[in-house]
Amino acid sequence: MSKLVISIDVEPDLHTREYLGITQGLKRAETLFNKHQIKPILFVTCDCIKKYPELFQKWKKIGWEISLHGYEHQRFDNLSKKQKQVQIQKALRCFKKYLKIKPRGFRAPQHSIDSETLDILEKYQFEYDSSSTPRNLLQLFFFPLKFKSWFKDFFSPINPYKIRKNLLERPVASCIIPFVSLPLRISYPLSKALYFLLNITRKKEIMFYCHSWDFIELPKSKTDKVFSHERFIKNLDKLLSNIK
Repeated sequence: MSKLVISIDVEPDLHTREYLGITQGLKRAETLFNKHQIKPILFVTCDCIKKYPELFQKWKKIGWEISLHGYEHQRFDNLSKKQKQVQIQKALRCFKKYLKIKPRGFRAPQHSIDSETLDILEKYQFEYDSSSTPRNLLQLFFFPLKFKSWFKDFFSPINPYKIRKNLLERPVASCIIPFVSLPLRISYPLSKALYFLLNITRKKEIMFYCHSWDFIELPKSKTDKVFSHERFIKNLDKLLSNIK
């Protein structure tokens, strides 16, 4: 059976740009993960780290991996090569100043990875990238103007592989539907079926991801009104219990 890896994209809250996903959501997530003895990967933007360094220092101390989600939540494939390098350089300084660490991994905001960014990650000795979402049809629905990059990523390898000589790619698990918070919001049976389907084809790990704001109420979100964060948390708890 493949190892389940829980990852969380930590960024300002959807719609409001506030930080309740960190101050309330991740604290709620911590209770859940402690219950199941899980240490997640946090892919964090630097504005969050600078605002709440003590929280990330605490999570680092209890064994959570703190990796990079960009200096700010900004698509990398819309930046020039120089701008990308500056963003990475500033982020590395931020991690060193506030957390006294160098991030091991990187996930581009909105999965906006490209060849230039991968070259920069290898240059600055990141161990892995986790931006790829192969077999993810919903990615095209959300970003239809990025068809060319979506098409290439759709047919990329589904298991971890060397994307550069010294850089590993750890893809987010997907089978038309990505293994993210949405299936858990919709239905527990759907999520359970997706997990076991992914387990057939993933040899080493199944990379799940959600957002810090998935653990809080989002009054302006139509998705949260129909498929609530409470249902997401309940179903995640149930899934972790059943596959432990």
